[in-house]
Amino acid sequence: MDAFTRWIHLLAVATYIGATLDLAFVFLPAVGAIDDPTLQRRVLARGLKPYNLLTVGALGVLVISGASGLTDWKAQFGADYGRLVWRLVGKLTLSFLLIQVGTYISFGLAHRLVRAELGQLPVEPEKQAGMIRRMQGAAWLALALSAWTVWVGLGLSR
Repeated sequence: MDAFTRWIHLLAVATYIGATLDLAFVFLPAVGAIDDPTLQRRVLARGLKPYNLLTVGALGVLVISGASGLTDWKAQFGADYGRLVWRLVGKLTLSFLLIQVGTYISFGLAHRLVRAELGQLPVEPEKQAGMIRRMQGAAWLALALSAWTVWVGLGLSR
């Protein structure tokens, strides 16, 4: 992977992990302290809108820069590239799982709350609280998958 692509890849990793750390440790606990469900949803919509854009964009950049790096490795190693196959399968599997969890947070949960707030659609307080709990759990899972994927990626780069 050339230096520029590596820099872009690392910037996207830092963006995704930083935004998800903020979601799990700062934003969702602060929103959980709001008692009024209507105000809580308004605050959620304002915070989740940029989170969705930032994290989905970062995941997209990770996929593209990672694929570009694979192409560079294939050209660099030639026939020896086959020795990396199982390590790559591991990293690509973790990446796939991370993308699934990340898009579940953004599109499956967060986007629904943002859309409900913008369209003034009713959401029962119990349902909203359940969505926040699932988002919190998924954020923790995304952070664990991110750390594991980075660790495997660092092993590949040696």
